[in-house]
Amino acid sequence: MDIKNIESSVVKLQNLDMNFYKKKGIFSQPQVVNALHEINFSINKGEVVILVGESGSGKTTMANVIAGLLKPTAGTYEFNGNNINSLTKEQYKEYRNSIQMIQQDSYAALNPMRTMIKSLGDPMLLKKYVNKKDLYDKVSELLETVELTPTDHFIDKYSHQLSGGQRQRMLIARAISMNPELILADEPVSMIDVSLRVAILNLIARLNQERNIAVLYITHDLATARYVGKNGRIAVMYLGTIVETGNVQEVLADPKHPYLRALLSAVPIPDPRLSRMRKKLMITSADLPSITNLPTGCRFHTRCIYCKDICKTQEPKPVQHGSSVVACHLVNELPKFELYEKDAVGLTEDLYA
Repeated sequence: MDIKNIESSVVKLQNLDMNFYKKKGIFSQPQVVNALHEINFSINKGEVVILVGESGSGKTTMANVIAGLLKPTAGTYEFNGNNINSLTKEQYKEYRNSIQMIQQDSYAALNPMRTMIKSLGDPMLLKKYVNKKDLYDKVSELLETVELTPTDHFIDKYSHQLSGGQRQRMLIARAISMNPELILADEPVSMIDVSLRVAILNLIARLNQERNIAVLYITHDLATARYVGKNGRIAVMYLGTIVETGNVQEVLADPKHPYLRALLSAVPIPDPRLSRMRKKLMITSADLPSITNLPTGCRFHTRCIYCKDICKTQEPKPVQHGSSVVACHLVNELPKFELYEKDAVGLTEDLYA
């Protein structure tokens, strides 16, 4: 069967677990570290999905599983409707080429000993996407696509001769050179100047629209999440689990899970009037529990201001609640989410517009 079929999902994860094993001593039994737990997640063709959560929540681990860099411990992973464990050798090559990453650290991601034409051209020559005769023109076309112009000015430069924003554009060019169906963008703007971030985000959005490339945008920044996602979907991760999913605009406007409410309550506000009128941080502790000693029941209960006994003993299952899917025992009991005190009515405004 051809790997490209009529299914709309590029990636589909079902009940997926990813464990790591940590040994404390030579003769001790390895300790199981459950980095991903019962993940049910999909990305459709041409879709933008935002993956948010604190550092250590499992975002990058999930991206590495999707990219084929890690083999899941349990569950199933399908690419274009085919289980990756049953792919033929040729299908597996196509799968690996169809999913590309835009790394966070452009210094580490680009070989300092290679010029731009070598960094972009060698993979295409190796995979026979282009011949040597047309290589210069093809690389120039890629540079023009990511707005590194005039192309002659960049094509023979080394990575240390480029600015942070230019190197990030190079990573994007390298990703699209494989004609991918899905791009995994892992914090792609966190290490570049604030003034350049919007341009990079707009470039990613343009490639999504013009080339119908699906994007998994990984971030801890809810402001850029809303900007990039727009009409896409969002998945909120906490300690290796997905706690809430839904439309980006609807979820951020009316968050259901206490963890997402806590994240929104921690977003800095540039207006001092609103900052003084916002409610207290909706969390009992700023410390994230250790992944090697996970809480029982709901993994968020140790920090949740609404915690009840059931949260400490039973793991919540995802349920449909309005337009969102939420994993919380108390989702029907929580008060309406309000970021500001009553005195702020009339002053509130869209924080991410």
